[in-house]
Amino acid sequence: MAVVSTHFEVGTSAVKIVEPSASMQHIILHNHEHSSSRNIYVNGQSVTLNNGLHLPDTNTIQLDIYPGDDLWAISDTADGATLHVMVIRN
Repeated sequence: MAVVSTHFEVGTSAVKIVEPSASMQHIILHNHEHSSSRNIYVNGQSVTLNNGLHLPDTNTIQLDIYPGDDLWAISDTADGATLHVMVIRN
């Protein structure tokens, strides 16, 4: 099992946070913003504030994505928000 942790500064332009893999991936996402209301939204490449899964500041979510899928993120603030990402592959 491979475990990879990284972090991203997510702004108002979509950024790829998880690359596609040949196997299922278990993803843990944490919005690391503690002193401000900086929201992050996740979805596919066409993620927007309107279609993304909302990840409020200081929240953590877990999800699984299928082989060949990737994951993108965008924030509602130009200053950016710090997103911690852990990917677990079989």
